[in-house]
Amino acid sequence: MGLIEGNLHRDERGVVRFVNDFDMSRVVRMYCIEAELGVIRAWQGHRKETKWFFAAKGSFLVKTVEMDSLDRKEYILRDSESNVLEIPAGHYNGFEGLEEGAVMMVFSNVGLEHSMGDDFRESLDNINW
Repeated sequence: MGLIEGNLHRDERGVVRFVNDFDMSRVVRMYCIEAELGVIRAWQGHRKETKWFFAAKGSFLVKTVEMDSLDRKEYILRDSESNVLEIPAGHYNGFEGLEEGAVMMVFSNVGLEHSMGDDFRESLDNINW
């Protein structure tokens, strides 16, 4: 688990954001989430599925909790830094947009049907944000 660092290139034509070390050969599907400011989306976990998170627009506070030990980590993802966060199987994840209009791209290594059968949720009452 951790950040896969990217970068950006800016010139008179605009900006190119890239994460060349993100190996997408394991990715099966992708979706985007537009965050509502002030809303925390947590806690969803998977025992078998790995996910990767990329701030397509704006910035996010992302937190992870190991499902068995409850060890926690947190990250800030910003569109200005072009990093991908890998969250492996066995972790809950949650995030909140830190600015209006923030968009998170999420990549998964399994199809939707498999993901739905591997879906574990915890409430914010049981695991504090």
